[in-house]
This record gives sequence, structure tokens and C-alpha cells, in this order.
Amino acid sequence: MTATKFFSMGFIALLFLAACATAKVDTSEKYNFDNQLESVSEITKFNMMGWEHVDRMSFILQTTPSDYYLFVLNHPSDELPFAENIHISSTGSFVKPGYNNVTVYGPSSTEKYVINKIYKFKNYEQAKEIRKQITGEK
Repeated sequence: MTATKFFSMGFIALLFLAACATAKVDTSEKYNFDNQLESVSEITKFNMMGWEHVDRMSFILQTTPSDYYLFVLNHPSDELPFAENIHISSTGSFVKPGYNNVTVYGPSSTEKYVINKIYKFKNYEQAKEIRKQITGEK
């Protein structure tokens, strides 16, 4: 009877750990810029001129000399701050949050992350301000 009880408790503990590992990270507060930035439901065909990481869950994408976007991922990436390259998947000619993903080519692994949100900046100065807000820089 004790063996059954032991295995039952072990199984419940494993289920709990699995649920915690797959739980979505709460991005509602830190990455909610709905009152400051234009939320983008999709981006049509674009040229990736450049990108720079902000933190483990976000990066700034430049698509033209004057167009900048904030991409927020669904989960933190340990590789994003050190990545030399990323790839953004598209469906046809669209990139949509919640559907498409970002492949991060890090120094130790390659990982895919679903795009949680996309915001459009007015200019690069606004991008720098939001970057400071996310990272806590002064």
C-alpha cells in the first residue's frame, strides 16, 4: 500500500512540475504598451534591416530607415541577448502575433518562440524610451 501511495504522490508532483514548466509567462504589465504605442495586428511584407535585443523577451526590429517595431515573445529566451541572428516566420506575406514565431540562433542552441505582441514605434527616439522603460535604465 505504501508503494502505491509513494508512486501516486510522485505522479502528482510530476504533473504539478509539468504544469508549471508549460505555464504562459505573464506579460500583461511589463510589456503592455497599449496606451503608449500603436499595437500591430499584422505586418505585411517587410525587409529586415536590423534588430537589437531589449531583454530576454523582447527586441526592436527595423524594417525601413524610419520604421521600428517592438516584438514581445511568449516566453523568455536565454539565447536572445547573445544571438547573432534571428529569423521571423511569415504566413504568406503576413507576420501575426500569436501565430508566427521567431527563431533565435544563439551561441549554444537554436530556439523558436511565438510572437506575443507587436508594437510600432513613431521613431527611434521612442524606441529608446521604451527600451529604458523595459530594462529599468535611466
